[in-house]
Amino acid sequence: MTPPPLLDVRGLTVEFTAPDGAAVRAVRDVSFTLRRGETLAVVGESGSGKSTTALALTGMLPGTGRITAGRVLLDGRDLAGAGEPLLRTVRGARIGMVFQDPMTALNPFLTAGQHLTEVLRAHGHGGRAARTARAAELLALVGIPDPRRRLDDHPHQFSGGQRQRVLIALALAAEPDVLLADEPTTALDATVQDQILTLLDDLNRHTGTALVVITHNMGVVARSCARVLVMYGGSVVEDGPTAEVLTRPAHPYTAGLLAAVPRLSAPSGTRLTGIPGAPPDLALLGEGCAFAARCPAAEDSCRTAAPPLLALPGGVRAACPPAKDRTAPPWTPPPPGPAARPAPGPVVLTAEDLRKVYRRRGRAGRKHPRTALDGVSLTLAAGETLGVVGESGSGKSTLARVLAHAHPADGGILRLRGEDITRPARRHRHTARREVQMVFQDPYASLNPRLTVGEIVAEPLIAFGLGDRAARDHRVTGLLRQVGLDPATAHRLPRSLSGGQRQRVGIARALAPGPSVLICDEPVSALDVSVQAQITGLLTDLQRELGLALVFIAHDLAVVRQVSHRIAVMRQGRIVESGPADEVCERPRHPYTRALLAAALSPVPGVHPSSGAGTGAPPAATAPAGSASRAVSA
Repeated sequence: MTPPPLLDVRGLTVEFTAPDGAAVRAVRDVSFTLRRGETLAVVGESGSGKSTTALALTGMLPGTGRITAGRVLLDGRDLAGAGEPLLRTVRGARIGMVFQDPMTALNPFLTAGQHLTEVLRAHGHGGRAARTARAAELLALVGIPDPRRRLDDHPHQFSGGQRQRVLIALALAAEPDVLLADEPTTALDATVQDQILTLLDDLNRHTGTALVVITHNMGVVARSCARVLVMYGGSVVEDGPTAEVLTRPAHPYTAGLLAAVPRLSAPSGTRLTGIPGAPPDLALLGEGCAFAARCPAAEDSCRTAAPPLLALPGGVRAACPPAKDRTAPPWTPPPPGPAARPAPGPVVLTAEDLRKVYRRRGRAGRKHPRTALDGVSLTLAAGETLGVVGESGSGKSTLARVLAHAHPADGGILRLRGEDITRPARRHRHTARREVQMVFQDPYASLNPRLTVGEIVAEPLIAFGLGDRAARDHRVTGLLRQVGLDPATAHRLPRSLSGGQRQRVGIARALAPGPSVLICDEPVSALDVSVQAQITGLLTDLQRELGLALVFIAHDLAVVRQVSHRIAVMRQGRIVESGPADEVCERPRHPYTRALLAAALSPVPGVHPSSGAGTGAPPAATAPAGSASRAVSA
């Protein structure tokens, strides 16, 4: 006899009130069930309703959000209309939540230990000593090295991936029955991602915790989830067993998402395939199929009435009438093709034996040095892309900041077109910073929310004293067009833009002073796969047009291989292997590179990272014999 579902969501509909008073339906008639020990993935682009659905389950909808229809049954008790006292007993204890952005979710004034003990105290977990011991256990459980010492560290003292692990530890503290993980591995590199997914798998298998993973990473879906729910425009367009949905997508939107997934097997220079168009404005969404405007297979009937979810063979449901015939998807996106890339030009940037040491103040006021860069050397030519990969804490972002003069180097030499800019005089500092610009990881946090897009893009022009008001306005208009935005966007605030649009604004801002080097620090990790394809294609086009030298830092090896001419692999502040992108990915010589590649996820169900690739400590950073030619410099 099949046990009753632990969580039963029936016809969930969520609305928000727009500034003009209109009701905007963000989630439309969503239904699914979840039993103990089950794993469900929820996928879709930004604005599809994934996170809103998760927040509605525990009554955490922001602002004017409210459930207007449907039921959320937890062990038979309806949470949709529950009051705050009942919801407080459910949050954390019965349903845990891992939020997407660790810097927003963590209080910058509290240490990791204070965060954890606060949660444990709220759920009545023992005395102070017991809570501290349990907090250290939780940090160790999610793979934080030296957990007892790190209890005293604040969020800014952890790397991005480590902050995400602290969030997961917080969600696990009260041992919930259901764990909602909203993009839990977005900021993590391949090996740490594998460790976190293994941790969630073990928790799911041994304790019966039901797991809902909200993600844009199809590799995570294929590796860890038995079922998948595909959302678009606030509605479910397809659901079913993961193996069926990912190998034979019945809805054209699902097929488009899968086509946009970067493949590690694709050679360098392959252009990623995105879904044409943009997600719909929910405030303007009509009664037809939400995907009709972007679907080449759309018929007239698709624009007048939304097709219902139809039951198909293999336990799949899809909201697309042509999907009744499952011999082939109703629409197959074109395969990715090679990107036109000119040969690299003369060397623009050279780093020789760069060193960077941070000194962290301990409990007794003593400063503890930590070497973030330890003798890094590299060269970068005009029109060339150097991909930089490595685990969290390997020194990738520190290298980016030192190259961009955001942090001074403590040793070594940095040259721009042969001129030493390691410690430039004041009159040369602006020139050095103008020549090397950055595109940051988080398009939400890197833009000033109080400034309009036009003011944001014009900021570097004002800072570097470039042009008068009229010239700056003309330059801003041209930059917005260059990155694929309507010039009218200049009058909008960042909050009114999608994630991909905000990242385009970040790129326009970086291009404003006319740099020769663009450093992209995880520029696509927070974006959906279809938007990733658009942004990487944009960067490739800009490089071809402007002759830019790019440093592309990312944890997704498939993306890095496809956009990079060469790859440098970093570990513990050093480059342990470097060489042509295809050579490094197909014939890695260093054991650490092999571990990274083995841990990379595949969107093909049943293809998992090699056993042990992402567990325990990574291999030693000593290069094996014969690899010196690729381990000395990039």
